[in-house]
Amino acid sequence: MNRKITLTLGLLCLMAITAANAQVQPTTSGTVDAPVKGTPYLNDAYVEGTILFANNSRTAPVRYNAHRDLIEFEAGGQARVLDPSTTIKRVDFGETTFVVEKYKDDGITKYGYFALLDSGKVTLFSKKSVKFTPAMKGRALDGGDQAAEYRRAPDEFYFKFAGSEVTKVKNIKSMIAAFPDKQEELSAFAKKEKISPRNEEELTKLIKYYNSL
Repeated sequence: MNRKITLTLGLLCLMAITAANAQVQPTTSGTVDAPVKGTPYLNDAYVEGTILFANNSRTAPVRYNAHRDLIEFEAGGQARVLDPSTTIKRVDFGETTFVVEKYKDDGITKYGYFALLDSGKVTLFSKKSVKFTPAMKGRALDGGDQAAEYRRAPDEFYFKFAGSEVTKVKNIKSMIAAFPDKQEELSAFAKKEKISPRNEEELTKLIKYYNSL
């Protein structure tokens, strides 16, 4: 009788310990599985476009992955990717034209896709990007978990003269100083029009003005 009671108590204790351990899960490195907000693409939908290579061209449904800086296109029912390289001359889809240029990103020289804004004696580009923030446990304002998220970063702008590499627009004064001529006219125009180095429409207006001189 005493042996049966001892065995029964032992089993009950073992079950209690097992149940307690089952409720305590090891934590990961601050991340949680959760639906991802936003999108890595400039636009999720594919748009019929034209890809111009050095020796040929092709039409296909196209979209731009702004997080990975890749052009994606559909061929034979499958998604394909185009890394930015000198073999790609331009990609046209919708109202956007992308070209490949060499530039410096955090001190590293690489090739990337740039949206063409205006061309002439000087060419103006915008660099589009999407940043990714991983899910974090307990980081939301209400103390809950913060979902992973893709978020559009502000566009960055670059300009280029024939035969040179692209230069990032940091401010209007240094931008105009890099021009080989018409600096007084450009300075007066930028002051009059209140050109901002972060506004696509205003920068395009400045470049169009220079290209018209």
